[in-house]
Amino acid sequence: MDNLRDQISLALLKLNNSDLFPVCRHLKCDEPVGGFENRTRRALIRIVEKKLDDIEETEDKEVFLQCLEDLLSLIDSLIQSTKAASSITPDEPNELDMLKEKYSRLQMEQAQARQTLEGEIVAMEQRLREETRAATVTLPALPEVTLRREFRISGQIGEARQREKLSYTSLMNQMESGLRKGHSETEIIEAVTRAVSPGLHLRDMLEIKRDLTLPTLKTILRGHYKVDPPSDLLQKLMNITQDPKESAQNFLFRGIELREKLLWKLSEEDEGEQFSPELIQRKFLRSIETGLLSEAVKLQLKPYLSNPRIKDEELIERVNEASNLEQERQQKLKKNAMSKSPRLSEIQTNICPLESQLHSRSYMDPKSNDSSPAVKADSTSISKNSQVKQKEADPSMSQLIEQLRAEVLEMKRMVNETMETAKAKGRTERVIPVNASRLQGCRACQEARAGEQCNHCFRCGEEGHLSRGCRRPREQQGNGRGLLRRDPQ
Repeated sequence: MDNLRDQISLALLKLNNSDLFPVCRHLKCDEPVGGFENRTRRALIRIVEKKLDDIEETEDKEVFLQCLEDLLSLIDSLIQSTKAASSITPDEPNELDMLKEKYSRLQMEQAQARQTLEGEIVAMEQRLREETRAATVTLPALPEVTLRREFRISGQIGEARQREKLSYTSLMNQMESGLRKGHSETEIIEAVTRAVSPGLHLRDMLEIKRDLTLPTLKTILRGHYKVDPPSDLLQKLMNITQDPKESAQNFLFRGIELREKLLWKLSEEDEGEQFSPELIQRKFLRSIETGLLSEAVKLQLKPYLSNPRIKDEELIERVNEASNLEQERQQKLKKNAMSKSPRLSEIQTNICPLESQLHSRSYMDPKSNDSSPAVKADSTSISKNSQVKQKEADPSMSQLIEQLRAEVLEMKRMVNETMETAKAKGRTERVIPVNASRLQGCRACQEARAGEQCNHCFRCGEEGHLSRGCRRPREQQGNGRGLLRRDPQ
């Protein structure tokens, strides 16, 4: 069996690729991807050897021996057919060989023609280059010119904290932008000098000062604008609060402006007080949380304000959402409050109108007193009605009615005493009611009820002058006429 395997291995080495294809198909070898035709001769031999090993392991010895004998006879027949084909010599040249020979001659002719044309092209280019060089006039080299706009400051520099003038932050940003665009320090200094308002001492100083550099100019501008130091800016940031007429969005923008101004100030100054950006961010979020007026907005923003890594865009978006929600809630509550109709409750009492009528009667008629029969009758009716109502009312209402009755009686007594005192002093003028207007004319015309046509002095009764220019002395000096009555309460 081993001899047969050796013979088969030697015979396989004598076969070419085309003869190995039927051997692989005879053994039913697994065809690889692309088929047996794309494999090399060594790969095909390894496939056959591997297939023989598999057959030896799976089949019996007799079956395997028979397979080897059949394979050996197949290989011998293939070798014999190959030898017979090679021993035949053609008498006439093959047509394919003739075509190949013709194709090779054409390639050689084409190569020779290409070389000839390339040589002619090179010679022509060289001749044209020499003719062009001789005809071309050499021009002098021109200097390189870069077109660039003159640097200008947008706005006008005025006094510090003028709203219509240029701010310090905007001026510094424009100067930094000029440096990034390639403008020199001299151009920037000249532009800043031109931007200062005429008449300011700052412009006169900048125009006269020599050897002015950009750092020196920044120091001068910092002093002119009275820029706050970082500690003051941090204090302002910590103490900002929302104004009553200021929205939550504008309050947030104002806080962001202070924070960025503080960070920019710290980056500009290398010396002095230094605060870390983390500290400034924490103080900023704390100031926003404690400075908001609306508790509802503050409650919605609390989870975001406690995160020091939150971005400004997200914080602005959250503030807008919270403000819109709170505004919508306020509008709904306002509509509900306006839709409710007001209710009026009426409290009626029978004793108070009667007593007020009696009180007004005593004022309008000063001659009436408690001894008059009408007053006594009214008092009797009031007392009876009050007793009846008192039984029906609760104790608190009865006490209130008693207090009102006592006050009315006390006021009546005081009015009567005033009337008696005026009569005792010989006072003849009539007591003017509370709501009555002052009568016109002198006393005689008033008694004759012709006060509107009176042309006498209201004080002495004579003609030819007014009461304000009357020189007749008063009959009663001082406050003899008494105090004027107060307005009704």
